[in-house]
Amino acid sequence: MEMKKVLKYAMEIGEWMLKSGAGVSRVEDTISRICKAYGAKEANVFSITSSIVTTIEGEEGEIITQTKRIRYYKTDFKKLDELNQLSRYMCKYLPEEEEVRERVLKIKNGNMITFLEEVIVSAVIAAAWTSFYGGGITEDVIATLSGALVTILARYLKILAPNEMVLNFLLSFFVASLAYVCASVGITQDYGKIIIGNIMLLVPGVAFVNALRDMIGGDMMSGILRVCESVLLAVFLAAGSFMALIFWGGVL
Repeated sequence: MEMKKVLKYAMEIGEWMLKSGAGVSRVEDTISRICKAYGAKEANVFSITSSIVTTIEGEEGEIITQTKRIRYYKTDFKKLDELNQLSRYMCKYLPEEEEVRERVLKIKNGNMITFLEEVIVSAVIAAAWTSFYGGGITEDVIATLSGALVTILARYLKILAPNEMVLNFLLSFFVASLAYVCASVGITQDYGKIIIGNIMLLVPGVAFVNALRDMIGGDMMSGILRVCESVLLAVFLAAGSFMALIFWGGVL
């Protein structure tokens, strides 16, 4: 396979690994190994949370550079595992372009979890966290409903929201509004447990852990960017809930 094609597919694999929750060190190592397995004399990869840049030197001395811009993330460890297995297969057997293209396309288009399953899981998780923080049966039922609605709204609000921070603000505003309205009409008295249970669905826990892992591994720039992003997302979550309570009169 030509080195341009090798770099193209290596970058595509690295891109989807980063989108699926991989650390930057794993992404850099994977791209480098694939390129060198196919004959690159040197591979220099630089990755942060929003970009991947790779420059390779071919066997005849040609220099090739490619950049990938990462605009969104969705943690998917199943897809991440399949991409990792594909990279190992490429390094060991050096498959031709047609096979690599088919495998990459299959992984990218694969639906590891259906939307209905995602809604159900979100509802159960929201109810579980509400119960964990002391909510009763009534609060659990409301949390189950709002957890399902959060996932449904997130799917369609992504079209309108310019970024994750605005999306988290809108979703937390909705959660707090629903919980407070339920309390206002007498369905429940402890709306705080419902808000906390649903907010746990939106907390960027995986991103924060990845940030710490990046910094421990020496990727300080990527780690700091991830920490800043996680903190900002958490701030917008808190702001959305607070603004909802102010709007409905729950906070004077």
